Amino acid sequence: CQNLLTEFLNGIKNSNSGVKYEGMANILIIHCNSPDDLIQYTAMTWLREFIGQAGRTMIQYTPGIINAVLPHLQGASDKQRNVAEAAKSLNDALKDLVSDIDDIPTVNEVKGQGFREQSEEGQNGLSSSCQLDVGEVISVICHILEGGNFGTKVAALQWLGHMLTKVPKRTFQNVDTFFPVLLQTLSDESEEVVLLDLEALAEISSNPAGLETKTATPANQGKTKTKDMPEGAGGGGETLNEYFSKFMAFLLELFKKDRQLLEPDERGYFIIRQLCQLLTAEDIFKSFSQIIVDEGDVGFACKIVQTLNTILLTSAELFELRTQLKNLDTQGSCALFCCLYKSWCHSPIATISLCYLTQNYHHASDLLQTFGDLEITVDFLKEIDKLVQLIESPIFAYLRLQLLDVQHNQDLIRSLYGLLMLLPQSEAFKLLRFRLDCIPHYQLLAMKEKPQSSKDPRPLVSKINFKELHQHFLQVQARHREARNKKMIKAAT
Repeated sequence: CQNLLTEFLNGIKNSNSGVKYEGMANILIIHCNSPDDLIQYTAMTWLREFIGQAGRTMIQYTPGIINAVLPHLQGASDKQRNVAEAAKSLNDALKDLVSDIDDIPTVNEVKGQGFREQSEEGQNGLSSSCQLDVGEVISVICHILEGGNFGTKVAALQWLGHMLTKVPKRTFQNVDTFFPVLLQTLSDESEEVVLLDLEALAEISSNPAGLETKTATPANQGKTKTKDMPEGAGGGGETLNEYFSKFMAFLLELFKKDRQLLEPDERGYFIIRQLCQLLTAEDIFKSFSQIIVDEGDVGFACKIVQTLNTILLTSAELFELRTQLKNLDTQGSCALFCCLYKSWCHSPIATISLCYLTQNYHHASDLLQTFGDLEITVDFLKEIDKLVQLIESPIFAYLRLQLLDVQHNQDLIRSLYGLLMLLPQSEAFKLLRFRLDCIPHYQLLAMKEKPQSSKDPRPLVSKINFKELHQHFLQVQARHREARNKKMIKAAT
């Protein structure tokens, strides 16, 4: 029987005309799901040969083939491995059929909804029989993501990435269908699935095809100048569409529901760091910051700020962002500092960390003077301990070297002594005291004789309204105090 089928297939391959591939394709697709491994293998082999012979004539069967083939891409036994190899070969050949011409709307799409921009070649649409049915492919992908196994989900996400690259405009016509499914897939147990999911979400957020429906998003709202920013400050987010803000808002809600994700080595850290590589760290942090600043749950706001601050100060992926904030030599970097500062105010020690990173030592010293009015809790002291450890890390090597120049860094020294006075006599206290003891004593004696000017030598930084930022810090901390009082009253009743 197998020999007869092989001869029949060779006859089809050698035939120059008269072969009705369409009539046999649906039958073969059905047999791809047969419980018999040999039948599966034979059906997939035939479909692969049909694609090689008929080319784009087979593109119309893509949804059915994907649905039948993707579940068989992984096999355990020897027979199943043969099926898996045939499935992979068929899947790859099918991907190669998808081309730019599939991004031209079909006749039915032109009549039904139309496209805002069409090339002259595609203004009348193409026949749907020789073009990819994008809607049906998306439907199959969503079905797999909602209930498939690990290997099937990986293949489905790879197909979606391929669609976003090859047929972005028609794929985006279905974005409201698959976008929610991708968001839910972020909770998948597999890290590989989540990584591919993040790549797809990042592509959706930045794909030019999504800019046609672009609205004001947290990322591009950051371009609006506020009172505390230097004149002309703004930037970032120009290439992001409305789905970026939806993505960021969903992530924060996900972290809010499961705060365990924000612990070190948990999924939250992985997601944020990967996104900073897939998109831009500035857009990610600015968007998060603008949502967090008005967060009603101040406890969660404090937690997410501490997480973001740790990622900002320790992740290798954020080196360029740290350099940008350290120098504050552009209007965009000053605007970013002001944006982050407003949400960082939910965590006093994170705010001090940001001031140290951006070399705003005078403002850090001013803030520490108000810390005596804050509630000093165990968690608060733990955060100071973490900051002291970070000061001893390579990230703040420049800060430690600046301690040698007492004359020009008096505010830095005062702020470090302020941290020291907040600490109990713990290991962190000893570590910071030993560091301060390394400052040349003869220079410390000269601090009273030559007080440092409070004006920052950096021209753009001197335009930042630090008084307004300080007032915002006090207002945010007042919200935290009010929330604690309400919690105490509720617990007492």
